[in-house]
Amino acid sequence: MGFVQGFKNFFIGEDEEPEIYQAHPENNDIQEDSEMFRDNNVEYNQAPVQTTTYERKPAPVMQLVLARPKTFQEVKSIGDEINSQKTVILNLETVSNDVGTRIVDFLSGVSYANRGTMKLIAAKTFAILPEVVAYGGADIAQELEKNGYNF
Repeated sequence: MGFVQGFKNFFIGEDEEPEIYQAHPENNDIQEDSEMFRDNNVEYNQAPVQTTTYERKPAPVMQLVLARPKTFQEVKSIGDEINSQKTVILNLETVSNDVGTRIVDFLSGVSYANRGTMKLIAAKTFAILPEVVAYGGADIAQELEKNGYNF
């Protein structure tokens, strides 16, 4: 464009034809994009894949202990079972009433300290349950008292 044409365009305006835009002037841009995408995928596919394996532990199983003490000296090991959050079924049929009362007093204290409960489930038989175990069913102590049994 010459000086005169530039001067004329400045005051009058340009007489140029508008540019015609093509949707895809050339496929070079598309090819470059696809090559770049393909190159990127190669890099990702070549990277080592790290996997982590987790071992699934079995669900905790409720442990049930049946205790039939013959003397008061066996109460410490029963208390240890209660402290380890196990459900204890305590059968006092083999001890005298005095020793049975001492055992119940001691183990009810251990159960209370662990936020557990102690339920009479039959004559001279108790269930000592940790906090996470719920007891369902009728209250046996009330039923036994109705039938004339006092413990």
